[in-house]
This record gives sequence, structure tokens and C-alpha cells, in this order.
Amino acid sequence: DIAFREAIGEKYDEIERPIYLEAGKEVKNLASALGLPTGNARDIYESFWIIGTILNGPEFKAETTEEGDDRTVGEVTQCPMLNRAVEMGFDPQVVVLTACQTYHKSAVENLNPGFTLQVNKSMCSGDPYCEKVIERRK
Repeated sequence: DIAFREAIGEKYDEIERPIYLEAGKEVKNLASALGLPTGNARDIYESFWIIGTILNGPEFKAETTEEGDDRTVGEVTQCPMLNRAVEMGFDPQVVVLTACQTYHKSAVENLNPGFTLQVNKSMCSGDPYCEKVIERRK
């Protein structure tokens, strides 16, 4: 990421964003292949975390703080992407934040277009956890 960012400069995020939008779209294909439910906010949250664990390993840690069909809220307290960035001495706000939020929003909206994702807190920005809210579009 850093080598490309240095070579490309300010256009890096513009180039990277479509990659993470497409990666988010593939989450729907994985959910379908695994027969995971995506009919409501709770289903989307649970299915997305199953896929996240498959793709990234068990280092993700999260808990549901609010659960319902129209709105589910989760707090992520451990993240492998954040941990790798910190271990390598990179600023997670530069190398992880935009990619993560783009990917997660795309994944949720592709799992069920009737729902969207709002990120209210982010460990990459210095918060103690990431707060992710999946809710029905209004």
C-alpha cells in the first residue's frame, strides 16, 4: 500500500476505492454460496461476520450491542488489518480506514440493497472500537 501510495500520490485513494467496492460485491456471492441469510439487519450482520472470519481469520473480535430486524449495531474491538498496519509502523488512518469503510459499506449494501451501513466510530481514527450500524434504508 505505502509503495503504491508513494508512487501514485494523491490519486491512490481514487484508484483503490473501486477495488474495495468490487470486493464488497463479492461478499454477496460468498453469502449465496454458503446459504447465509441476508433478509434483515441481524442476518446481514451475522452473515458478514461469518464471511469476515473466513476471509481474515479469527483475529476479528466484535460484539452486538443492539440487535433487531431493521437495525443492528456492532462494536469491533480487534481487527487484523489495523493490527498489521500498526505492526508495520503504518498510520492506519492512511492505509486502512478508507479501504475498510468502502469495503464494509459495499458488502452490506450488496448483501441486501434495502440496508445501509453507518460507521460511527473507528479504531483507525483513534476510537477504542469501531461502531458499525446496519439499518434499513429510509
